[in-house]
Amino acid sequence: MEQAKGTADMQADLARSKVGVDIKKNNADARIAEATGEAEFIRQTGTAKGAEVEAIGLARARGYRAQVEALGSNATAIVNVVSALSEGKAKFVPDVLVASGGNGGGAFEGLAATAMRFFGNGGSTIGKPAPAASVEATVTKALSKDKETPSKS
Repeated sequence: MEQAKGTADMQADLARSKVGVDIKKNNADARIAEATGEAEFIRQTGTAKGAEVEAIGLARARGYRAQVEALGSNATAIVNVVSALSEGKAKFVPDVLVASGGNGGGAFEGLAATAMRFFGNGGSTIGKPAPAASVEATVTKALSKDKETPSKS
């Protein structure tokens, strides 16, 4: 009688266990299906992007070939260099230009140019310019301090 009661009690656990196994198998199958779908999406997206890059490259090559036939290779090179430069990705002028007038103030002129850039942006490299009066006052103050400092000649 005890054995029958013990077996009956275990039947509920056994049923729960079988349901738990089925749930785990279903979850695993769902994850596999999701991963397969994601892999297929990535594969097809990559193929489409590759086809796009190839089409653009071939179109450019045909355009360059036609340009060379119409203008010649040297003129085509010049047109393409000017076109690339006009895109604005290359910097031609420095942010701060220091040109000494030959009076020996090169270091001070460099500091003043950097200060003008700094204060012209409101004391930071981001944002709005400072009011002209405060920039002028700051530079005037810096110049007067430089004149007050005796030289060590």
